[in-house]
Amino acid sequence: MRAFRKIGLSLAATAALMSGVLAGCGGGKDGADGGAGSKVVVWYLWGGPEGQALDAVIQDFNKSQSQYVVEGLSVPDEQKIKVAIAGGNGPDLTDSFSANVAPYAEQGIALPLDEFIARDKYDMNDFLPAAVESGKYKGKTYALPLNVSFSMMYYNKKLLAEAGFTEPPKTSKELMDVVVKTTKTRPDGTIDVLGSPQYPSDKFLFGPLAYGFGTNWVNKDATQFTFDAPSTLEAFRFIYDYNKKFGADNVKRMQGSGKWLDPNDPFFMGKQAIRFDGPWMSAQMKSKNIQVDYGIAPLPYLDGKPEMAGGGENSSSVFYIAKTAKNKEGAWAFMKFLYEPKNLAKFLSVLGNVPAKKSALDDPAMKSVPDFDKIMELSKSPNLRSTPNYAKQIDFGKVLEDELDQVTFLKKTPEEALKSLTERTKDLLK
Repeated sequence: MRAFRKIGLSLAATAALMSGVLAGCGGGKDGADGGAGSKVVVWYLWGGPEGQALDAVIQDFNKSQSQYVVEGLSVPDEQKIKVAIAGGNGPDLTDSFSANVAPYAEQGIALPLDEFIARDKYDMNDFLPAAVESGKYKGKTYALPLNVSFSMMYYNKKLLAEAGFTEPPKTSKELMDVVVKTTKTRPDGTIDVLGSPQYPSDKFLFGPLAYGFGTNWVNKDATQFTFDAPSTLEAFRFIYDYNKKFGADNVKRMQGSGKWLDPNDPFFMGKQAIRFDGPWMSAQMKSKNIQVDYGIAPLPYLDGKPEMAGGGENSSSVFYIAKTAKNKEGAWAFMKFLYEPKNLAKFLSVLGNVPAKKSALDDPAMKSVPDFDKIMELSKSPNLRSTPNYAKQIDFGKVLEDELDQVTFLKKTPEEALKSLTERTKDLLK
C-alpha cells in the first residue's frame, strides 16, 4: 500500500532505506518548453482506493478543460519509472518521496520547476514551510510536496491499563518501561503481545525513534552529519535492550506476523501495545472497522530533555516533472490543478494525510479524516523537523540500515554501531 510506504519508511532516512539508486540518468532540456501534444502521461505509485482517488482528480481535470488529456497509470515500481525516464519512455509527471529529490536532481531524472513557478507567479508561500523545503535541492525546486508526513505514537489503552499505566509514555525511559511491562510471552518464550513499536520492522521504527529523541541526521545546510549524539545512541540502545530481553528471533518472528495496515496487523488485532506510525493509520483503522480502543500521543523525547517534546521528522510525498517529459507544459498544468486546495483535499482525505498547502487544511473534505484535530495539533509542534536534501541520502540510508541490522541481531553494541556509522559515512557529504 504505497500511500503509506513513504511515511512509514518515509521519513527521510527510512524512506531512503527502501529506495534504489539509478546512476547516470540523462535528460532533455531544462525549462518550461512548449507542450508537444495534448496527451499528458501521469504514472503514480498508488494502487487500490488511493489510486482510484487520484484517478478521480485526473478525470476532473480532463473535464475541466480541452487543451490536455491526462492518461493516468498505476506503476508501483520506482525503479521501473526511473529506467523509463532515463530512456525517454517514461511519464511526463510522476510521484516519489522527498528523500529522492536530491538524487533525482543529480541523476537528471527530475526537472527544475523554477521557470514555471516564476512565469506563472505560482504561490509557494501557501505551502507549509517544513514541507516546501522537501522539494528543493541546491536552491532549486525539483518537486512540489503533496503532504506533511510524520510519525505519531498510537497506543492500545486496554493493554496499557492491564499493565498498570493510565497514560502513554512521554520519555525514552518511560517508553522502555511500558514496552517491557506490556509485552506478553508464551511458555516457549515467543511473543504473544508485542509491547514495543518494532512492528512492522526496526527500519520502520528507527527514524521516528531517533528523531523523537532529538536526532538530526545533518545540519541545516547538509554540510555536516550531526547524528553522533546521545539521542541516536539511545535509539540504538532501545532496540538492542528490547531484543536482548525478549530475543531477537522472537521479535523478528512477531514482525513477520500479519500484514502492515491489514486487518491482521498486530496493532489492529490488539496484539501490539505501542506503535509509531503516520496519520494514515487512523484512516485505515476506520475503513477496516477495527475495534481497538486506542489513543494518539507525541513521540517520546529523550529522558531529561523536555525541551524536545513533540519531536519527529517531517517528510513528504512529492510530484515531479520528468526531465525527459514529452509534454512538460501539460504536466505543469495538471500539477497546478492537483494542488488546488479542493482537489488536494479531495485526494488526501482518502489517504488520511495532512496536506502540504495551508489553504487545503480548512477544506471541508479534511473534516472526514479520522483524528484530524489531534493530528493537526501534533503537526504544529515546533520540534517537528525536516531533513535537508543532499545527494547521498540513499547511500547514508544503506549504511544506517546495515548498522541497524547489526544492533537488531545483537552483533554490535549501540556504541559500536554508532561509532561505525560515523566512520563509514564521514565522506558522504564531501
